[in-house]
Amino acid sequence: MVPADDIEQLVKNTRAETSTATDEQILAAAQSALESAAPAQPNIWRTIMKNRITKFAAAAVILIAVMIGINQFGGSIDGAGVAWGEVLKQVENIPALTFETTVEITFLGTKKFLAKEYVYVAGDYGTRSDIYRNGELFLIKFRLPNKKVAYQIQPKEKRYVRFDLSAEEAAIGRDPDDPRQWLEKILSGDYIEIGPCNINGIDVEGIEARNPEITGESMAMCLWVDVETDLPVRIEIEGEDFEAGKMRPQKIIIDDFQWDVELDPALFEPNIPDDYTEIQPQTQTQPQKEPEVKEPPKILSDDEKRAQIAVKEVARALFQACASKSWDEFSKIWPGLSLNMMQKIYLGGLEIIHIGEPFKTDDSATWHVPYEIELKFETRKRNLHIRYDEATQRYIPRGGL
Repeated sequence: MVPADDIEQLVKNTRAETSTATDEQILAAAQSALESAAPAQPNIWRTIMKNRITKFAAAAVILIAVMIGINQFGGSIDGAGVAWGEVLKQVENIPALTFETTVEITFLGTKKFLAKEYVYVAGDYGTRSDIYRNGELFLIKFRLPNKKVAYQIQPKEKRYVRFDLSAEEAAIGRDPDDPRQWLEKILSGDYIEIGPCNINGIDVEGIEARNPEITGESMAMCLWVDVETDLPVRIEIEGEDFEAGKMRPQKIIIDDFQWDVELDPALFEPNIPDDYTEIQPQTQTQPQKEPEVKEPPKILSDDEKRAQIAVKEVARALFQACASKSWDEFSKIWPGLSLNMMQKIYLGGLEIIHIGEPFKTDDSATWHVPYEIELKFETRKRNLHIRYDEATQRYIPRGGL
């Protein structure tokens, strides 16, 4: 019925703000609708409308009824709300953006490790990340696919590592830490809507997702989106993850998004000072103390000494795949392990400081390979466990990463 539709449109246009003129318009439309729907009782309606107090009361009733009707059919009066199907479309083709990532890991109940990363992404140039540990600049990373090269620069040590990217590696799309990779995973899976709330003066609505492919089994992820622009405002990840042999509370916040910004091309020029030393990813820069083992190393047989070389090469290839973010190659080396996005962010672009000599502690098939690697947020020193697989007739990692 057209007059009733006019009433609903009128309420939407007024955003629920009333005045005498508005009331008169609503009453006129309502009167016209009732007359056409019930022509046998026009005089009763006119009699009621002659009383001005009754007139405004009726206007209020009609306005409330229309508001309830609109809300029953979904949405607020002013139409505000996140269109979740449009969020990824909004950001998919944005050429440049910046954001911050904050990582907090709790040790021993109270001690907290804090790392902050400032990320610049530009499709024409590549990616730059400035990483701080406990307030001190620790690492600057560049991935420049057009130049087929990546750099890791450590200002405090005045050294850097250069990685030449193959054509295949350079052709890889966005890094795992590009938030659009996260958005695609979150919005393509199951989630529940939460909110609304306000973040730094921005009205947002959110969703909560638990996706093992992104964060593993024990962590939850929340995405908060601006209700006006449908652009992401914050991603929160919180829970416990296995770290250094124990489940530890972790919290990650990705926020301060600047979408579709102009970035100075100079940001993506490494400009490494002349007094910085280039090191190779596999180079042992100083004598390393091997990780302590509970049992002394076994004296190897001649056959085991020959196998030792192959075992060490498997460890080197595994860490090199992480350094170059070649995850398909990683899966070939360790077919039984599927990394989620969080793990790829931690391991991707690592620096190999040292790989020691493989050893055994008993007559079992397990080899232990001492290693030290520099990750985005920590230095990791452990033993990688490798066993010979009879089915595939090759050595495969089995733990210790």
